[in-house]
Amino acid sequence: MDRLLDLSTNLYLIGSIFLITLILLHYFLVFTKPLTLKQWKLAEYVWVGLALISIVGVLEEAKFLRANQNVERSRVLAEDKLQAIENWFDVYGVFACDEQGAKERSPKLCTWMKVKSSDLALILSNESFPPDIPFNMLSGIDEITGGIQDADRKIIKGYLNDYIAARQSYMTGVTSARRSSLSALIVSLAPILFAMAVALKFTKVTGEYRLTASRK
Repeated sequence: MDRLLDLSTNLYLIGSIFLITLILLHYFLVFTKPLTLKQWKLAEYVWVGLALISIVGVLEEAKFLRANQNVERSRVLAEDKLQAIENWFDVYGVFACDEQGAKERSPKLCTWMKVKSSDLALILSNESFPPDIPFNMLSGIDEITGGIQDADRKIIKGYLNDYIAARQSYMTGVTSARRSSLSALIVSLAPILFAMAVALKFTKVTGEYRLTASRK
């Protein structure tokens, strides 16, 4: 499949296939065993069919590129939100536990931060990107009454929700971006088939012109 794809992306090889096909079709269908006008009408279905298969290949490639663009956008968004989550825990860890030196500003918040920071570090160390951070990562944050504002709770919840959504979009996009064997084959053959379809169309025009001219 890779060798076929290399062939179909080489402009010179595709051009050579077009010229060789054009010469062979002219030799056999125009000069050696010329087709009748009726037969050339039937040949119309052949080149249109080849062209349609080529269009399907182009559409498959467009879908693949679109899926990869969505994957990249989701990956960047997930990275940003993950970094925002880590930064939030770093800042609040300092605020709750270290800002006053040996004295904790908010013991309950400090304990919660240490536990959740440890959980987050464990998740990040054990999983490849994007790590699966669960919805209950922030469990217990609403029970903390001191050292944290409601607005800050909403911020970290928003970061986590956005990250989970971006991660799900990324995982879905990765699955969508995987080509089936049939799709890869159609994409690889599309330039070759299109070159052959154009060559057949040129030959058809030549054959019909010669037949029409011979009747005059």
